[in-house]
Amino acid sequence: MKILFPYMARWFAVNWTRYHSLLEVLGQQGHEVHVLQPPSMDSEETNFREIAHREMPNVHLHDVELREGFWNKKLPLDKLVKKAYFSMAAYKDAKKIVAEEGIDLVLLYNIPQYQFMRLKGPKIVFDFADDYIDMLAYELGSLNIAPIRGVAQKMLDSMMKRSDAVLCVSHELAKLAKGNVHVLANGVSGDQMVALVDGKPSNVVATEKFTVGFLGAFEYFIDFDIILDAAEKLPEVHFLLVGSGRDWEGVKQAVADRQLNNIELTGGVPHDEVFDYIDRMDVCLNIFKPIPVSHRACPIKLFEYLSRHKPVISTRLHEMPYIDDADFLYYADEPEELVLAIERIQQNPEEAFEMAHKGYNKVDERFTWEKLATQFLELSTVKN
Repeated sequence: MKILFPYMARWFAVNWTRYHSLLEVLGQQGHEVHVLQPPSMDSEETNFREIAHREMPNVHLHDVELREGFWNKKLPLDKLVKKAYFSMAAYKDAKKIVAEEGIDLVLLYNIPQYQFMRLKGPKIVFDFADDYIDMLAYELGSLNIAPIRGVAQKMLDSMMKRSDAVLCVSHELAKLAKGNVHVLANGVSGDQMVALVDGKPSNVVATEKFTVGFLGAFEYFIDFDIILDAAEKLPEVHFLLVGSGRDWEGVKQAVADRQLNNIELTGGVPHDEVFDYIDRMDVCLNIFKPIPVSHRACPIKLFEYLSRHKPVISTRLHEMPYIDDADFLYYADEPEELVLAIERIQQNPEEAFEMAHKGYNKVDERFTWEKLATQFLELSTVKN
C-alpha cells in the first residue's frame, strides 16, 4: 500500500507521535509512506525542535515550499495560522504526489487539513487523535467564541462523514465521532518490551534514591501542581520530570520558587532516549488535569512505562477503564492520594511488581505498534 501523510510539523522533531510509530512500522512491513512536511521554523514548539534524522525504510519526506518571511514571522494565533497556511500550500504537492506515486490512502488528522478531502482517487482515512474542538478553544484564547467553534465543529464532522474510515484514539473520542468509526489506541514499539530474566526485568537501573518519574509534554492539560505538591511532601524521594513544552518555564520557576531540590528537569529529549530515563524510574506518573481533552486521551507514555515493567500511578481518566481492565494501575487525583500511592509502592515492591507485570502483559497482548499497524490496515479498508 502507498500512503500519503500531510504532517503539520517537522517529521524528525522532539515530539514523537503515534504517526511516527505507526508509519515507521508500516514502512518496515514494506508499505510505501510519503510524508509532506513544512520547512524548519525557529520555535519553542516541540513539533519544530529538530533532532538527528534516522533511517526509516520506505518513509519518504517531502518539504513543502512556503514563503519564508511569513512562515518565520510571529503572528496572532501563530500556531493555528501556520497550520492552516501549510495545509493550504501543501494541497498542490499532495495532488501531484497522488498522481505520480499512485497513492492508495491519504491519512488526515486535523481540521486545517480540510482541503485534502478534495483529493480524488485514494481512500481517505481520518485519524481522530485528540479532542480538537476543546484544544481549539484553548488555542483561541480571547477569541474562543461559539461561532468560531461552531464552524470548526461543522468542518470536523464533515471530514469524518466524508472519510472512508474514522480511527479514534480512544473510546471516549469515538462517542463524538461521525461516519465509519473504529477505535485504534496508542501503543509502544515491540522492540521496547523488556523481557524478564530470572523473574526480574532486565532493565533495572540502580539509583541512589527512590525515583518517581514523569515523561511527556509540559502543556496545559498536565497537572504539575499535584506533582510538585507531592514532591514537597516527600523530600527524600527524587522526582525526574522528562520533557518540554509551553509550560516548561513555568514549572521550572515553580520548582525554584518552592525550593524543591528533589526535582530534576531534563528538558526535551529525543524519543530514542526516553526509555533510558524510564529505566531510572521506580514509579511512573500518568497525571492529567480532569478536563475533556484529558479524559478523551489515550496517553502514549502509559504504554511506554508499562513496556519497561514500571508501576504506574494515573489520574482517573474516563478512558482508563478500557485499558486497565486487569486492574494494574494505581490511581491518584489529589496530592495526598498521590503521596499515599507512592509510599504504598515504595513499601510494597512485590505488589508493585505484580501490578506492573499485569500491565506489561496487557500491552504485549494488545498495544504494540506492530499489532496496531495491522489493525490500521484492516480498519482502513472496512466499509460501513
